[in-house]
Amino acid sequence: MPRQNRRVGWARAIIHLDLDAFYASVEQRRRPDLRGRPVIVGGSGEGRTSRAVVSAASYEARRFGVHSAMPLGRALRLCPDAVLLPVDFPAYRAASAQIFALARALTPLVEPLSLDEAYLDVTATPGDPAEMAARLRDRIREATGLEASFGVATCKTVAKIASDLRKPRGFVVVAPGEEAEFLRPLPLRTLPGLGPATATALAGLGLRTLGDLARHPAALLERRLGRSAALSLTRRAQGIDPSPVTPPTAPKSISREETYDRDVSDAGQLQERVRHLAADVGRRLRGAGLSARTVSLKLRLADFSTLTRQRSLDEGSDRDAAITAGALALLATTHPPGQPVRLLGVGVQHLEDAAQLDLFSAPATDRDRRLDATLDSVRRRFGPEALRRGAPAPELRDLDWRREDLREP
Repeated sequence: MPRQNRRVGWARAIIHLDLDAFYASVEQRRRPDLRGRPVIVGGSGEGRTSRAVVSAASYEARRFGVHSAMPLGRALRLCPDAVLLPVDFPAYRAASAQIFALARALTPLVEPLSLDEAYLDVTATPGDPAEMAARLRDRIREATGLEASFGVATCKTVAKIASDLRKPRGFVVVAPGEEAEFLRPLPLRTLPGLGPATATALAGLGLRTLGDLARHPAALLERRLGRSAALSLTRRAQGIDPSPVTPPTAPKSISREETYDRDVSDAGQLQERVRHLAADVGRRLRGAGLSARTVSLKLRLADFSTLTRQRSLDEGSDRDAAITAGALALLATTHPPGQPVRLLGVGVQHLEDAAQLDLFSAPATDRDRRLDATLDSVRRRFGPEALRRGAPAPELRDLDWRREDLREP
């Protein structure tokens, strides 16, 4: 059959790529002795803690009922023989960047949803969409040793549902015109964005499957869900989703947060953690070629009250020293003395192209730039804790996890 005929009917072709048990798989890849064994990624990697949660679980651990967001203590009770490892975002970002580079070699229209998930629009890419997805799956395995599941369809909603049906290493193609039939028998909760409260409301109307929802008049759902939600859910249950694949634009903010297993009230420890978070934010600013004009600080106290403050810098900066100084000043005026802190975050806003920074910087600033560049290089090679300015950090072995607010491949 001529190559061009294999695209008949594909007026639009969307691929959903979903890496299988990504964090745990990266750990098993770099430690071959863990392959085939249950692995749980989460917390500090040092045992059962009161607040830590599972960030990822290998498929071997999932067989015991372990899943992401589960309290770590419960996960280890379900699977006591699991290997517990701490979250290592630098390693996961590096693997994700390698995989998304392979995706972008196929099409520039790549929309990352997280480090392990993305949509690809291959409508304008010559060839058969299913064959493209199969080749990409094999390239990812050959280049990284990691597995991915793929869904191929005419829209994002159907492609995402398809990729999740046969994990791991799933591969489901929904041909044009078969969307409604494919979705018809699936449970309501299969539809992305349809949460438990909405599912309960729909169940009250006797709806159990996406086929039930697709056939139910949207006008009859409006009283319960509102017009916009009723129309959106009904159309997507029918396999109709015109939303575009949108590559990311420049971020509006960059931030890093830490949640602690045990509250921290010591001012010295909090200041040291602020320095660490500020250095992470600065590194990511420089990596993105951006500078910031505003620094922010976020504190969540033991009673779950949240305090957020920000201050403007004298000028745009991507320097660790400037971000740290601003964040420490905010900590001094925001933290109630002696109050235990369960979450700490540092961020920057009002971002701009770093090329706009003054090219004729003072010698001291030049020294700062050289030092920051050296620290960035060392951390890329040996990890974020390898080297830092000033005195070494106090022991904080109760670190849980650090949230990533800048989405990056």
